[in-house]
Amino acid sequence: MLDFKDRVVLITGAGRGIGRQHALFLASRGAAVVVNDFGADLRGETGGDATFAEAVAEEINAAGGAAMAACCDIGEAEAVDCMIADVVSRFGQLDVLIHNASVFSKPTAFAEARSQNFDRIMRVNVTGGWNVATAAWPHFLKQQYGRIIMTGSGAGYFGRRGDHAYSMAKAALMPLTKALAAEGMSAGVKSNMVGPIAWTDNAQTQGIPKIMETVAPPIRVTNLVAVLAHEDCPVTGEMFHCGGGFVSRVFVGETNGVAFAGEDMTPEALLERMGEVMSTDRFQIPAISDHSGAHLSAAIAAVNPAFAAALVEAKRTRGQSDEGRGLTD
Repeated sequence: MLDFKDRVVLITGAGRGIGRQHALFLASRGAAVVVNDFGADLRGETGGDATFAEAVAEEINAAGGAAMAACCDIGEAEAVDCMIADVVSRFGQLDVLIHNASVFSKPTAFAEARSQNFDRIMRVNVTGGWNVATAAWPHFLKQQYGRIIMTGSGAGYFGRRGDHAYSMAKAALMPLTKALAAEGMSAGVKSNMVGPIAWTDNAQTQGIPKIMETVAPPIRVTNLVAVLAHEDCPVTGEMFHCGGGFVSRVFVGETNGVAFAGEDMTPEALLERMGEVMSTDRFQIPAISDHSGAHLSAAIAAVNPAFAAALVEAKRTRGQSDEGRGLTD
């Protein structure tokens, strides 16, 4: 059984919905849980109600677990810094960060989208995620251990009609997840993303079909989150879609592509070979942008001998520490 004894977990948006389920489950497996919830409504238009976070923390403590409530606006960097300091002061450490808090706006045509909805959604999803990650990061590095789970969405992975700002916000967390995975690899820090599908008040407001009530309880997302939050987590820098007992890997790939030599590249020549550019028969899955740059460099070198020679010389000059690094985006 995967247990979390002696681990401290901070969960944003844990007063309700999926976040509440994460908190209760991980506490039942031995984790000390920090229940962060600002008490805002589902669209982030209110805030400051501590009763949601306190209720979950009290439920955990009453069951014999350990929890503290933190009614903190994660959109405020100073407030987040204070919250993390309080957590470390009380529990002595922080091991897992689950950024689950999220708000959205009423689905609408793009012609009717408004900037205030954009700002509010970015503040919680993106700025909030940035704030909690930057505040937790020094503690992870100091103890040479950490687990980060960012909550994404199918809207962020693939775009959702009517949810433009929400789609952008969730997509913004994808490269952060991967960048933290790359930087944390040598420090025992793993970072992954989960795009959940579950029957919650939030999901109902977003239009999830009622049939999902019976097949997609939040626990079926929490099961994956528990794997990614555990010390035995086998992956980092990965993204998943999860709900109703279904789990899939989501990845950003790059086709094998086409490289032109010198003046051979023209709009007409490119149009003629667009089928090759689009073909997914062969593709790469770069873990970070450097890997994509290396792919691009190798493709250009294959048709440009002068570039190939310059690339070899550049690698020799830089030394073996940059082996595999190509052009960067």
